[in-house]
Amino acid sequence: MRLFGKSKKPQLLSELLPEVLDELKISDKIIEQKAILLWRRAVGNEIKKHTKPYSIENGVLVVLVDNSAWMNELTFLKTEIIKKLNTYIISAKFDSTKSTDKTKKEPQIDEVRQVVKDIRFRLMSRP
Repeated sequence: MRLFGKSKKPQLLSELLPEVLDELKISDKIIEQKAILLWRRAVGNEIKKHTKPYSIENGVLVVLVDNSAWMNELTFLKTEIIKKLNTYIISAKFDSTKSTDKTKKEPQIDEVRQVVKDIRFRLMSRP
């Protein structure tokens, strides 16, 4: 004979997922991966044609570049690209929580830690 107690009210997966990811300590890794997904939006189509975001770890994004001239140019644009990427990541993070929690206010850029702290450019290897 099974005894049934009061069951918890069902919750939406979108409400539970952030808690589960935090417990598994992978939420920061997922947020970092957004830098790779948002690369084209942050740099535009012309730069995207010559680059490929490769990996990110501990806030350092590694980007492969097809030639040294573009690598040199991107080195000068690095600070601006980092700011844009972090802005897009913060916006994407806020958009994903906006629908579930109406009490949270939109975060300001200064209030949130930088996800992308540095970018390292590497030349793509030739086949």
